[in-house]
Amino acid sequence: MDSLTAFVNDISAFQINIPLWLKIGFILVLIISLVTGAYFVKDTFDISYLKGGFSWFIFVAIVNLTTILLIFYYYGNKNGSYVGKPGKKGKKGKRGKVGSSTTCSYQCKKNIYIESVRKTDIICTLSTYTEYFKTVNDNYQYFVKLIEQGNNIDYSSFLDNIIIQSGKSVSAKSAISQDAVNKFISLETPMSITILLLKSINENITTASEHTYGTFRSPVPKVGYVPIGSCVYGGTEKFELNSFVVQGNIMYPTGYNKLVSFTSYNEITGDNDKYTIWSQISQTVNDSKDSKFDSGTEQHSFSFLPLGDVCSFGNNTPKLSDYAMIKDECLEPVSSKELKLVFIYVGNLEFNDTNNNSIDYTKADSYLIENKVANNIEIFSVWRTPMNTFITNCNSQNVLVNNTVIFNIMNNLHDALNEYGNISNEYKKWVNDRLQNIQVPQFIIAIIYTRHFEMESNKELIYYINKYQSQVPEFQGNAITNKSLGELLNLIKKTQIAYDNFNQQLMKNASISLRGTKTINYNEKSEKHLPPMIIEIYTNITNNLNTLSIQIENSSSLLDVINTIIPNGLQGRIAVDSDGIAEGGILMNEIQEMIVRLCKIIFPPNRTAYTIKDECLGTFALDREREHKIKELSDEKGIYNKYIDDIAKDYNKYQSQILIIRNYEDLAMKKMGMLCGYIPDYMNKIHNMDMEEFTTNRIKGLITIYKEVNGYIGNIIVNTSQAS
Repeated sequence: MDSLTAFVNDISAFQINIPLWLKIGFILVLIISLVTGAYFVKDTFDISYLKGGFSWFIFVAIVNLTTILLIFYYYGNKNGSYVGKPGKKGKKGKRGKVGSSTTCSYQCKKNIYIESVRKTDIICTLSTYTEYFKTVNDNYQYFVKLIEQGNNIDYSSFLDNIIIQSGKSVSAKSAISQDAVNKFISLETPMSITILLLKSINENITTASEHTYGTFRSPVPKVGYVPIGSCVYGGTEKFELNSFVVQGNIMYPTGYNKLVSFTSYNEITGDNDKYTIWSQISQTVNDSKDSKFDSGTEQHSFSFLPLGDVCSFGNNTPKLSDYAMIKDECLEPVSSKELKLVFIYVGNLEFNDTNNNSIDYTKADSYLIENKVANNIEIFSVWRTPMNTFITNCNSQNVLVNNTVIFNIMNNLHDALNEYGNISNEYKKWVNDRLQNIQVPQFIIAIIYTRHFEMESNKELIYYINKYQSQVPEFQGNAITNKSLGELLNLIKKTQIAYDNFNQQLMKNASISLRGTKTINYNEKSEKHLPPMIIEIYTNITNNLNTLSIQIENSSSLLDVINTIIPNGLQGRIAVDSDGIAEGGILMNEIQEMIVRLCKIIFPPNRTAYTIKDECLGTFALDREREHKIKELSDEKGIYNKYIDDIAKDYNKYQSQILIIRNYEDLAMKKMGMLCGYIPDYMNKIHNMDMEEFTTNRIKGLITIYKEVNGYIGNIIVNTSQAS
């Protein structure tokens, strides 16, 4: 009804000045039409109860129209004003309720004033080169070059040669084979696997380039304004986005929490410079909120929260006045899916033993063996917020709990849990899709599976060999815990062969004696046998070894890796203490824990990211759709830049397709010219993401153009890779 009333009022308020002569003419035509119509249809109404009413209707209508005609004619020929005198003024109405304000004037002492800046100072550029990783990269490239030359690795015989025959001397193998085995074994360490796996992850889902992870920058504020945090760009992002600075109802942090320190190679000086990432410490203040219409004051408690982390040189803590925080009432949380993963950094790796040293698993009623876990890994991921600040997910800040793998991966995100405290189906799909999209080279998968297989098989063998030492003399005094899996398997195999030979000799001696003059009864108790459990474990390990190559060939993504090395995959439960074991969880070995910790890093931290509400801005409201489209355009540009870097890195591989790619690029540039050609120097502005002169609709058009060219180039890269 409200909508209908508004429609009628609008129609009624619509006025057009119609000339008097037109009004008189209209009435004359109407009178003539009524008279003529009454004459021609008089027979139709020749019914007693209709005839009288019809005649009176015509009569009254003609009289009224004639009267109006005379009035129009009289006043049309007479000059003067015909507006009557105003009536008496009515009583004044009551004051209405206060409406909601477009600013927070009734909630804040002052509004928040925000400005965008493009000028930034570089804090540091993180190089991917690290001298500590040189040996790892060189050994890995040895196998990459073999594969690129068209050589296929027969993992079945290769892994058998590594695991079973690792105790053989060099003379038993060719020098080339021994060199390959040694290089493969050197890559089985948790450090090597971490480096290689993170390199693959960066290539798949981040904006890191081959030479640099990215760059930290500090916004240069205008006079009177303060930055809300540092900003970050990936190695393939060759543009600058707007950064925001604020003034008004803000507060400085009470201090800074150190998140992580890291080193980066300086290509100019050749030194390894040290940097630190800090999080701002929020604070809570009490404020008296004055009522506008009621007497008295009311005490309210407000929290001022940070909108991003800060990067600084060395261990120097930033000044308190360098960055600003915003009141919680003026902030709204950002969905974890809106955060953009810029890059994952991997630095110094330290593997410490944090298990309970008072437990000796080799003697307890368990076959678990203490392993050095990856708890102090200098790894962190950087996530860009809609305000172009960043928040950091550090491995040192992450804690594993007794729960499922996917629950641990999600880092207890604020929006990932449903009403029952479990991961929602929406976020389960997000985790599954992201892990599935991370393609891992088959050779790295082979390293992971081999190391995991060796560790899981080792702990079982060591436990049962120690358990049956009293029954098998050959197991005694062999320093079992220091032996490799191949050495343990060979020990069991040799012992079994020796026992079989001994038993055959017993049978042979008894047979010879029976044919002679002396009778010797065969005593089965004299036979030597390995315990059945040892035989069963040995058989299971050798059978699993035969299927290991099939598992490698059937795996291609990080999701496949998790489903293979962790029972029940993402839904499998892990334990960090005895309570977790009682709940059905498993104590993970160092490879399993390392994979879970890396998966935690490729998802956002459990800290909530915020953006400023429009109603709190005293200058202008942020155009949310425009900011979203600019972010989408930067994502598409990042994909395009990564494709171009991949092609340039392996130019010979794509040489036959270069002309086609350039044609696609030329077509895209023509479309951009048709869309944005009126803007001076539009190509450089698109390259630098200077979108101030571009309307939102034109930004949408640029997104479509980039998506098209990315689709073409992406198909070329995939088809070329499959063909090679």
